[in-house]
Amino acid sequence: MNGVILTLLLILSPYYLYAQDAGYSETLKPIDGNWSEKRINEWYAQLPRLTGVKNTQETKSYFSYCNPIRNGIDIHGIRDCQVLRDGDWWYMTATPRVNPSQKEIKGNIVEGVPLYKSKDLTKWTFVKYIVERPSPNSWYYRRFWAPEIHKIKGKYYATFNCSNPDHDYPGQWMGYAVADNIEGPYTVVTQKKPLGNGNDLTFYEDTDGRVYAFYNRGREFGIGFCEIDLKKGKFIGKPVSCILPEKVDYESDKDGNLIKIPGYDGRLIPKIKKYYDWDAIGIEGAYVIKRNGIYYLFYSSWTRGYEIGYATARNIRGPWKKHEGNPIYGAMNKSTCHKNGFIWSGDENSPFNQVGHNEVFTGPDGRLWLSCHGITNNNPEQPALVIDPIDFDEEGNIRKKIPSYTLQTISLDE
Repeated sequence: MNGVILTLLLILSPYYLYAQDAGYSETLKPIDGNWSEKRINEWYAQLPRLTGVKNTQETKSYFSYCNPIRNGIDIHGIRDCQVLRDGDWWYMTATPRVNPSQKEIKGNIVEGVPLYKSKDLTKWTFVKYIVERPSPNSWYYRRFWAPEIHKIKGKYYATFNCSNPDHDYPGQWMGYAVADNIEGPYTVVTQKKPLGNGNDLTFYEDTDGRVYAFYNRGREFGIGFCEIDLKKGKFIGKPVSCILPEKVDYESDKDGNLIKIPGYDGRLIPKIKKYYDWDAIGIEGAYVIKRNGIYYLFYSSWTRGYEIGYATARNIRGPWKKHEGNPIYGAMNKSTCHKNGFIWSGDENSPFNQVGHNEVFTGPDGRLWLSCHGITNNNPEQPALVIDPIDFDEEGNIRKKIPSYTLQTISLDE
């Protein structure tokens, strides 16, 4: 009977809880997307008495969170969030201080690769910039997009993606730094020149000790990989494409010439007439894991908003096959769908219109979770951290779900 009452309280907790005889009659309310820690703690303190469970061994432990998570995070927002555990702390890095058009503007200049830490994944503290913005003549002077931290062979590698069009490095170029401690100090391995042209660099160490760099670079290459020598900052061999964006039709003028329009950074790109699938406009945000002998390559696309899919392989070198049920997570944007010729079919109650560019970490309950960023309808200029557990079926397929946006309570004892 006690278990039934406890379960009911957990189900009803996102809405209300009254305990008049205990002098507690306030409704649990979200504050700017985050639930009041004081009220949640007060609620948990009442559980043993309200349920009649006196034996502390019978009282379960829980982890609660509510997306989007902004507590302690830069008010300008963050994108491409990567969460990882190191020692007694959760750490996070992300693309800092970007506006919706992804341009650095006055008062919103990127200072480097930011590092945050947290004890509970919901309240964050800024630590420092572990890779700082260098002098204006350096190749890695602008942007610092989609940074990540990977612990490989006892060292910490911080990846970043930068640009300096004033010194022959337009677009995106990849680099990384190394340290003996997650909080640094870091030494930039690719200080003199970048690893290569591309974006969203991520590392994966295979079971044989070899390390691979995955990244994206335009429609023709899509997302690809190459083995890397981390000490020398060089590729081993030639990069190979893994997966490509889906089909598009380009728009031409009356003479058959492609019509070109400015891209996000001002450079001319072909104008697209028709998109054929959710990941046709482009793919980015690679992240690789291995589970039960299967490699999973996560990626995102902004064709309909921002959404996540994945491809699998039995060998790190491929061949890679996109999951037929993609996308498996994310959010559609009504205006983007209308513009690009898609029918919006999202959740009317969801605050999100974009959720994507994920990484994967082991969560507080021991399951694999994803971390990414979400953009809300009522606060588009403040992208925020979004986390949720990943669910697999018996065959290893990832179950489709929408990003959660109400209070989630996860048991830590199962």
